Amino acid sequence: MFGSPANFLVNSISKRFKHEYAPRYKAIRKTMKGRVSVRIGGSIKGNSLEFGKLGLRLKSKGIRMAANQLLAADKVLKRELRPTKSDLITRFTCNTAVCVKGNQTRMGKGKGPFDHWACRVPTGKVLFEIRGDIHDKVARDALRKAADKLPGLFEIITPESKVRVSMTHLIEKPEKINYVERLNAQPTKKWANIQIGKTDPMYKLYSGR
Repeated sequence: MFGSPANFLVNSISKRFKHEYAPRYKAIRKTMKGRVSVRIGGSIKGNSLEFGKLGLRLKSKGIRMAANQLLAADKVLKRELRPTKSDLITRFTCNTAVCVKGNQTRMGKGKGPFDHWACRVPTGKVLFEIRGDIHDKVARDALRKAADKLPGLFEIITPESKVRVSMTHLIEKPEKINYVERLNAQPTKKWANIQIGKTDPMYKLYSGR
């Protein structure tokens, strides 16, 4: 009736690490519609490639995308990449609950029931990355077909592409900062105590008390 423990373990692991386009928590917290925030503080997190050789990045105004829209683009990419055995990497999470009220409903009495999951995508956000031994033209065609399934304007980027900070402005990718070397050169009191604790045996005697 039930599968073997080995099969159950394999199925559990495969389900755990696949993207489901919905969060795993059962309690749904209703959220306001709002607007997709504009990054005015200079953050460039998620605006460049991290794992793959080509990626799909939003270059128009920030928009809220439904999970079924992103899933349609995901299916197109998987269908195009299946013969090449390349990896598809997603860089988003659908964790915004969208609630809908029926037509001709009186105002008030709170939000309507849950309808679907969505994701807020700001300008410059990378949605998909392709990694593996794949021809450049095949990967670009796959990303172009996926962009046709999504709202907004997209661009295909490479690791050498500039970082998009707005709809009209691009900057060079900043160099990575080695914070360990910076702390070793100018250690704080907490960092100095941590380094001393790694070498002084007296710290190990009284640690955890």
